[in-house]
Amino acid sequence: MQRTRNPLIFIVQDNVIYKDLLVGYLQQRKLNNLKTFRTAEECLRAIHQKPDIIVLDYSLEGISGLELMKRIRAEHPQIDFIFLSGQNDVEVAVNIMKMGAADYIVKNSEAPKNLLHTIEFLISANKAEKAKKGFQVGVVGFFIMLFLIIMIIVLMTILLGDYGMV
Repeated sequence: MQRTRNPLIFIVQDNVIYKDLLVGYLQQRKLNNLKTFRTAEECLRAIHQKPDIIVLDYSLEGISGLELMKRIRAEHPQIDFIFLSGQNDVEVAVNIMKMGAADYIVKNSEAPKNLLHTIEFLISANKAEKAKKGFQVGVVGFFIMLFLIIMIIVLMTILLGDYGMV
């Protein structure tokens, strides 16, 4: 995820009413960087915008949600995927999660709330990962600086030691 403050979220949903419900719910919760698509093909054409999260229906017309995830993930492994589906099939959900989806949410009255929860989790997990990487860079930088200081002291000792004997 590139943007943790205002992630770019693609919503691929062929049901216009359900799409509007999701967009309205997310916008009320201050997630405003949303782009919507009716088909997987439209989403693929806009993938150059590098979304952070793609929320998609498992059963899309044309290219399925699963096929869309496979295609995008091949070139953009950093994108997180959240599936929304009317199918309450545990086996399908488990398989999709094994393939790398962040979550599989069944469309019901709790789906928008569950979607928001998953998005918030992905944002916070990404912030923690960035903090961890920043800490690691800081530690490595510290040891590099320490090494350089020691080397300077050793070189100065050698050079000044030679001058002291003259």
